[in-house]
Amino acid sequence: MADITCDAFSELEDEVQQEFYEDVVSAIDDINQCVNLLEGSADEGVDDGVIDRMFRSIHTVKGNCNMVFLKDFVDATHRLEDLFSAVRAKDIDYHPIYGLLAIKIVNLVQIELKSLIDQKFANGDILEKIQLLLEQVENAPRESKVEIATKAITAIEDGHFSITLVEGDTTQGSSFSFLESTDFEFLEYLSGRIQSSSEYHASFYKIAKTLALKLNQMLSNKADDQQLEAALIALHLSQRLEQSGQSNALTLQQVIFAHGLLSRMSGWCSAASLCLQALENHNGDGMPLAISGNDIHPAAQVLGLSCDFAFHVLNAENKEYKQSLFTAVKAINAEKNIRFKDKLVERFTGLIKSEYLSSKMY
Repeated sequence: MADITCDAFSELEDEVQQEFYEDVVSAIDDINQCVNLLEGSADEGVDDGVIDRMFRSIHTVKGNCNMVFLKDFVDATHRLEDLFSAVRAKDIDYHPIYGLLAIKIVNLVQIELKSLIDQKFANGDILEKIQLLLEQVENAPRESKVEIATKAITAIEDGHFSITLVEGDTTQGSSFSFLESTDFEFLEYLSGRIQSSSEYHASFYKIAKTLALKLNQMLSNKADDQQLEAALIALHLSQRLEQSGQSNALTLQQVIFAHGLLSRMSGWCSAASLCLQALENHNGDGMPLAISGNDIHPAAQVLGLSCDFAFHVLNAENKEYKQSLFTAVKAINAEKNIRFKDKLVERFTGLIKSEYLSSKMY
């Protein structure tokens, strides 16, 4: 479907067209207000009165379009009315995502109505795609409706209107677009997939990331946080590819894989270099470059220490918080001036005393 016109609508007097448009805009404004009210009172539960008011405003948009012969606009809003009819009847529970989706839909409808009035045509493809997106939300199983609605929002924001080009994250309540994502967003997506594979992998990444970012801030020659996090994600991905199915201490193969992955991505050479140096030892007997001391980037040492820390915590015989913490701290301190520079180990120990002993950090 290309651009659409409507002769019956165009033949209406300008005053009638303008009055119709103002009524629709008023109803759309009310829909936006209702969503804001529902969001503001989320802690108090869903207000049935606001849901009813929102349904009536959506019905007004659809009904007014019907009265002036705009069938394509009626079809585009009919499914949205059905969604909120189900919410109103308590067939499905209201979720803030439905409110955000409604705003996206009606705002697009307003734009196309304005185009029809001013330019004498509207984008029929957009109206048809709106209808198809809402059909997918409507036809989704109850337990998947929010996820599909989230994907629909991302598809609208990206402009391709295709749910198949969006990957959802049910644990985070977010979605990811393969076409519009940045490199870092793609890496974050990979990280989320790895973490969702098991509780162990989720814990490993969170423990290592928290420590790495904190220690990085203490360095005089710190790395960019995104470069450091990208390096950690690549190393974590390399661990996930191990046949054991569980994270192990870093290996040379994992370091080479992570470096190879990031070095092929423009703008991530720093992260790739951190990965390559993550197994280098302060005393010079590390791998693969066998560099030592100040030749190793301090953030690479942070990266290696953080991965080792997460490994020791999660593989401690006693899983109780302080016991696993002491096991990891003891193992790290045993590598002072061997694997890790003494100053870094001292900073690590100070951080453990100031934050990890007073609060449960994992």
